[in-house]
Amino acid sequence: MEKRIRQYTVLINEDGMRLDEFLAYKIGRFSRSQANSCIKAGAVSIEPYRPVKPALKIHTGDIISLTQTMYGDAPMYDEVVLLDENEDFWVFDKPSGMAVHPTANIYHNTMTRYVETQIGAQPFVVHRLDKETSGILIVAKNADVSQKLDKLFQTRAVQKQYDAVIWNAHGKYYPGYTEDIDIPLGFAGIELPRITMGIGTLEAHTHVECTAIHGDFAWLKIDIHSGRQHQIRVHLALTGTPILGDKLYLFGESFYKDYLDNKPTSMYAPHHHLLHASHLCLTWKDKSYSWNSESPALMQAVFKGPALHEFFPTDYSKLFI
Repeated sequence: MEKRIRQYTVLINEDGMRLDEFLAYKIGRFSRSQANSCIKAGAVSIEPYRPVKPALKIHTGDIISLTQTMYGDAPMYDEVVLLDENEDFWVFDKPSGMAVHPTANIYHNTMTRYVETQIGAQPFVVHRLDKETSGILIVAKNADVSQKLDKLFQTRAVQKQYDAVIWNAHGKYYPGYTEDIDIPLGFAGIELPRITMGIGTLEAHTHVECTAIHGDFAWLKIDIHSGRQHQIRVHLALTGTPILGDKLYLFGESFYKDYLDNKPTSMYAPHHHLLHASHLCLTWKDKSYSWNSESPALMQAVFKGPALHEFFPTDYSKLFI
């Protein structure tokens, strides 16, 4: 497993912070408990030297070094597909399991690193997909294009459609059934890192159409008219039909935190949640663009697969009944 050394210089506004608070503050999705574990394991050092402990007060100009062991950071570059390219942006088909941006534990297996190493260019990511969500992703070639595309996304001038395979609790969905989910969202997390969404005050609208059912599963086509974090995943979970494989909104925060910390967890399947960004269209420089991406083989295999217990050896279904 690869090791990575991160270094941070303490700034004036960070003077007097606890060491564990500083690390959690500087590193995205890195909790204080994770920082404590790293400190106690001897993975953190400080210059000028002094013995480190979680409560150590740091000062302006201190240099903090963190040596990390990178888990699950094997690049999936050969699975990335270039769907389209022009002078302003690339359009990629991102595989499930590949992050868009680096995180506390992932550096190489990201779309930004892919563009840097495989194309030799600086990436300007306009929008994002969750690590386990596959599908269409636009990456701008410069900051000016990025800002203009970002405005298109913010003003809802970009049409996005997703495919999802869900647990069809109590036979709610049938082919042709449609539903508009209008549940305001906000941060609801208790465990760190606090990324879980729930009922809140931010307007969120999701349109859902069922195109097929098979056994206990339903295949949904989904349009979103807002762009809240985890919107599709949390809306479907809140209405009792979660996406299959969603470790956060199915198993809960404690399970997900253990999973992120590489602690032993109960078995789960499928290993990636079954959500795919299948269609995207926009108008750019007076030209209409439209891209499609076929859903991954895993989604189709699970949807058309055998009985529930074949895929879910952990009494997965009891979570929804």
